[in-house]
Amino acid sequence: MKSFPALRSLTGTGARFALLMVMVTAAAVPAFDTLLSILRDRGDKGVSQLRGTMGCLYAAGFDPRGSDLDNLMATMRRGGLLTKCFAEHAERPYAGLLATLALFVLAALVYWFLPAVRDRRRRTVAVGEVDADGTLGAELAALHERTGIRSALRFRVDPARMTSGAAVYGRTGSYTVCLHAGLLARRGTDPEGFRAVVLHELAHVHHRDVDYAYASTALWRVFVLLALLPTLAMDAWITVLALSGTDSPWWPDAATVIFASAGAGLLLAGLVHLARADLLRRRELHADVQAMEWGADPANWNRPEPPGTASVVPLLYRLAAPLRTHPGWAERRRVLADTGRLSRISPLEMFLTGASAALVTSSLGTLSFLGEGSTSLWLAVALVAPVICLILGAPIVRARRTPAGRTGSGAVAGLWLGCGLLVGEWVESGRYRVDWFMPQPQYLLAFLFIAAVPTVWWSQTLRLCLGLPKRMQRRAAAVLCAAVTAAVLWSGLWWWELGGRRIALGGGDMGGGGLAKYYARTVPGFWHEYTMDLSGLSWGLALITPLHREQLAGAATILMWLVPLVLLLLQRPGARPRMRRTLVAGLVGGLLAWAGVALASFMLHFQRPGTPKERTGPFLVVHEWWTIVAVMAACLLTAALVAAFSRRHQLLRALIAAQVTQLAAYAGVFLLYAADGCLGPLNTVFDRCQWHTDNGVNVGRAVVLLTLVSTVLGSACAALLGVGAVGAVRWVRRRRAAVSGSVRAHVPAPAPTAVTPVRRAAVFLRAGTVLALAAPAVLLAVVANTTPTSPAMSARLQQESTEQGKQPPDKQPTKPQGNNEVETAKLRSWQTWSWLNDGGAVHVQQVARAALSLNKEILRTAAKERQVNGKVNVDEKTFNRLCGALGKRAAEAEDYFPVPVQDLQKPWSNALSRLRHGARNCQAVTTTPHGNPPRTPAERERLFNASLDEVIKGIADLGNAYRSIYKTADTHGK
Repeated sequence: MKSFPALRSLTGTGARFALLMVMVTAAAVPAFDTLLSILRDRGDKGVSQLRGTMGCLYAAGFDPRGSDLDNLMATMRRGGLLTKCFAEHAERPYAGLLATLALFVLAALVYWFLPAVRDRRRRTVAVGEVDADGTLGAELAALHERTGIRSALRFRVDPARMTSGAAVYGRTGSYTVCLHAGLLARRGTDPEGFRAVVLHELAHVHHRDVDYAYASTALWRVFVLLALLPTLAMDAWITVLALSGTDSPWWPDAATVIFASAGAGLLLAGLVHLARADLLRRRELHADVQAMEWGADPANWNRPEPPGTASVVPLLYRLAAPLRTHPGWAERRRVLADTGRLSRISPLEMFLTGASAALVTSSLGTLSFLGEGSTSLWLAVALVAPVICLILGAPIVRARRTPAGRTGSGAVAGLWLGCGLLVGEWVESGRYRVDWFMPQPQYLLAFLFIAAVPTVWWSQTLRLCLGLPKRMQRRAAAVLCAAVTAAVLWSGLWWWELGGRRIALGGGDMGGGGLAKYYARTVPGFWHEYTMDLSGLSWGLALITPLHREQLAGAATILMWLVPLVLLLLQRPGARPRMRRTLVAGLVGGLLAWAGVALASFMLHFQRPGTPKERTGPFLVVHEWWTIVAVMAACLLTAALVAAFSRRHQLLRALIAAQVTQLAAYAGVFLLYAADGCLGPLNTVFDRCQWHTDNGVNVGRAVVLLTLVSTVLGSACAALLGVGAVGAVRWVRRRRAAVSGSVRAHVPAPAPTAVTPVRRAAVFLRAGTVLALAAPAVLLAVVANTTPTSPAMSARLQQESTEQGKQPPDKQPTKPQGNNEVETAKLRSWQTWSWLNDGGAVHVQQVARAALSLNKEILRTAAKERQVNGKVNVDEKTFNRLCGALGKRAAEAEDYFPVPVQDLQKPWSNALSRLRHGARNCQAVTTTPHGNPPRTPAERERLFNASLDEVIKGIADLGNAYRSIYKTADTHGK
């Protein structure tokens, strides 16, 4: 069976080419969605803006003239309902996907027929037609035989090209080497140069990079022609219309959305060109090295730069180097002199990989069939993580094969990867923001840690994997470490999705101090004494809580320190690093955590209320918060110091030490609260000495739940900061030493120690160490993730806090003064129309049907034959069922989006409240009492009639409110 060798690139550029093509394909889906929606709705006079995703946002209260924080708070009030609206009102969700599939098929056809088209267009001829004596064919066959290439290969000549070069093209399994006419003339005067050029082109076939280069080129050209240029033209046309004058509320308040779309397209074009140029340069350099290995003369690369480069300003020439697809001759000579340059990590490739990851994540997020949650992010990480692991892992593996091979720690590469993520997020988020700048853009720097932590962790653990004694162990450990690296990268990016972006937009505290107001409202007590504590609690919880319930993040954080611990203990006996100091440092950190918790308790002792009841209010909440701060501070400080003073495996040792500190700190927290009342000035609630196991377990569980994941990730970030601080100090010292002229004496490397046999006691000791740390950590993770929570309380917190931070639409301070009243009315009509179209009208119809059924039963009962006393028999079960259905429909309508116009929301909510109250009273009076004293018939009759009267009045009020809402919405097209 014939295999497809082109699927694997020997130069390591195949994974990046594949990521490049995936990024282009994924970016085509939202581009085609936008283009097709505009073509489909070009004659609807703006109604298309009120449907689909935009309609759901309008219905939720989105205001293009507001701020990002206002819109965030408005859409967060009903987050689940908004997601459901997106799924229900998505218009032709597969249109963009089908168009992208058609683009992919067209690109495949271009790729397949491009060699034949190129031969016909260039009018190339077979070698036999210009080889009169047969020596050229024989020499080419000999070179082909020397390389050992098995793929089908043919040689042709381009008689119109007089340069002394060649080119290779083709598709999988069938390649063509096209020799220029000038190269044939050079064969007679410089046969070694002729062979070098041919061997260089054959190296491309040997490296299997021809398919990736031409496939990506075909896909990119088709994408530019069918998707990118139309999108940019559409953005330019919208900008021209906006500048020419428009009454749209989107202009100029939300102009950033228009420009962000064009900026995203330009960024994509720039990234793809830079990535392709970098990959094409690398493949040329790899081909040079391979040609040298096949016997090409190095003197053939001693050539000057092409004519005209000398006249260019040198600075501009160097700046334009990343844009060129072929390296200069000077760069080629440097690589041939030092082939290790090809294995070094380029900052440009890491930056481009990070930006590609951000673009892929954003594009996949538009695919509605992937559903809500982190599915799209997982797909993006699954595509990007192997590329990162290959880029960082290849130099480490190559360095291990050389006697003095050394590689970097991965920190610089991680920072460049983070810069790419940052730029990609900044540009892509502009599509959905109305502000030019985020209120707190400094939080974008979190991407540097999100990228640096997994890259450094992978680089250091891979070295440990290579130190294992058996090959299968090395491979299995490397696969496991790659999976953990992907999970850690996913955790960081998911933290940004869940909380980081909201914090950068200024809504970390639910906007307007909503979290603080929630605590002040739900926990009775004198909160004015803890204003600063409450502010710190609100800010801190916004940072540490996004991932505290994510099971995958919890598993990843456990494996971040457990896998390196096992790998360190499984190293070859002669190369096994000592772990005693790391574990001792962790125990010292645990004592530091105990001291910190005790200090926090002692400082709060002066604010301790007089009675136990008062101590269980704000004081206990604040006490628990400062306990969490003490635990995390001790772990982060331990990690930073251990990383700073470690010579090797800094991050891994820091994580292990921080975990020991964390486990010891949890034990201290349990003892503090379980022995409450016996600790004198450290007592929290109780005064009498008694053992309180439940108290220690409950508080300890809360501390573990909030810190188990965030402390490990925070310790990793602190470790990088510690290493960076020590590196900066050493750099300053070296600079001073260089200036003063002092030279440090050379310290000889220590002689290798003899390999000692492994004792059985040492094996048991290492296994016991792993179990002693892993067992409690896993147990705590299981307990924390299985602790029941109150979704109702979370929903109430989110709703109440956002409603606290949200002002009435007509009084929002973020809107510019003096806005055109016509634009304001038009915007309100858009929002109200979307509110009706996306569910408001349906809820009104459902309530009306339920009320009509109840009214029919009332009329049917009134038409019955009356008894002697002038009254009729009432079917209580039927009325109970109908009133229950009416109350349920009214409750569903109340759970829908609030009416975007504040003046209309109050009549709407009052009518529904009256309707629910009447329906509930109707149900109560028609239900047989259980345990309650029975009512008299007269009382039941009075309550029943009163409930029906209230229902009738509620229906009338609801009708009036609906007519007002409809009147406001009916002006959207006028």
